[in-house]
Amino acid sequence: GLQDAGVLPGGRWSNERNALYVSGLPADTTNGDLYDIFAPFGAMPSEGVYAMTNTDGSCKGLAFVNFLAPESCTNAINTLNGTMMPDGTTLRVQPKGPSKNRAGGI
Repeated sequence: GLQDAGVLPGGRWSNERNALYVSGLPADTTNGDLYDIFAPFGAMPSEGVYAMTNTDGSCKGLAFVNFLAPESCTNAINTLNGTMMPDGTTLRVQPKGPSKNRAGGI
């Protein structure tokens, strides 16, 4: 598709650069919710938000967000990290660490 061809804005992107790890999300958080929360901070690649889900479809409270520019990451962290969520949990937004190699190449 267009993403594989590298013709979308931002071209090809890496999950290692300009990526955030988000924790403390409510169980009903969706990818659409993440987009709504983080899009005001800057341009994101297609599929630039991903909420980790349980088998029942509920959010595990964790997500990854990718931006095209490092300034967007910095602004999102400075604004959202430490925000108290309606369920009483605290939103944590931090730079994503390096990906871990999984056994079997998965």
